[in-house]
Amino acid sequence: MGIIKRYVKRSFERYQNRKEYNSLIRFIDKEIEKSAHELPQLTPAQVQEIRAFWEKYGFKDIPLQWHRFYYGKTGQIRPDFIPAPLFFQNIKPAMNNVSFAAVWSDKSYLDFFLPGILTAQCVLRNVEGRWLDEGFHLLEKQKAEEILQQYDSLVIKPAIDTNTGKGVALLHSPFSIDEMLASHHKNFVVQIPLRQHPEMGKLNASSVNTIRVNSVLLETQAHVMSSFVKVGQAGEFADNSGHDRFFIGIQDNGTFMEYAIDHDFNIYKTIPSGFDFAGKSVPFYEKVCRVVETAHQRIAHFGFAFWDVCVREDGEPVIVEMNLKKPASMVPQVACGPFFGKYTEQIMESIIVKHK
Repeated sequence: MGIIKRYVKRSFERYQNRKEYNSLIRFIDKEIEKSAHELPQLTPAQVQEIRAFWEKYGFKDIPLQWHRFYYGKTGQIRPDFIPAPLFFQNIKPAMNNVSFAAVWSDKSYLDFFLPGILTAQCVLRNVEGRWLDEGFHLLEKQKAEEILQQYDSLVIKPAIDTNTGKGVALLHSPFSIDEMLASHHKNFVVQIPLRQHPEMGKLNASSVNTIRVNSVLLETQAHVMSSFVKVGQAGEFADNSGHDRFFIGIQDNGTFMEYAIDHDFNIYKTIPSGFDFAGKSVPFYEKVCRVVETAHQRIAHFGFAFWDVCVREDGEPVIVEMNLKKPASMVPQVACGPFFGKYTEQIMESIIVKHK
């Protein structure tokens, strides 16, 4: 355990997000120390294959606990699973301009950065305490209050530094600007609620269950690497709030994987709603992928990006969020397999060329 903790500590010495570092250390303490004896062992041949795969890209003696962990969760022995320290320290900074991530991830400007692409519709934006309307015109507080009263229900959510659904709420008329300011202070958006496709609602009726799509830029094209659906907890509005939420991987053919995982990486064959998801088709998945690939070409500062997409009731994909600041590598790999999938070797080769 000491070896992997020291490795992770070295890997995160220059990483900007200290909270993410602490979260990773807590996970290692909790998961690996608690159940190290339960993780499957690797054969000498498997160890050699994993070492050889990463050594050709200059990474020697990577901690094998990560491959043991993914093997135990997915049943797959794949050398191209990416250890989290390697992902955060080496791959993410090589592919993404992290200094731009906070600005481009601001939900207040999602539609500004992605013109012509359907995004969650903002009726009001609070930016550093200033009110802006849908067209980015500055407003007085009274005018903002008048706009609110035109609607029966609205969604409020933080515009920056969002996580685990904190601060996301469905509100109903009458609305109060003062109450919004009291609860969210500044830097938040007020949006028209999305109505999801009926098939997505079967996963959990109370939440808008979005598709987390992971995409990569390769030369002149963007490609979807993997996707999974975020299923909210029963009774919760946000799909990433509550303890009993789930993630279900999507296969390349647009059908659900045969298992779901929770935020502690436990494996389930069923979910609380009782919906039999295994093998079912995700509605309009091909269209979702095309929209994401088009959008990713607009943000060339980022070699890879995560997108939350709602399939609207009419089948149109709507981008709810692009996650550039805090992308994670563990949930996608447990839900879907190796992070870069079939693009792994091409991406690793490009990183080597870029940093020669």
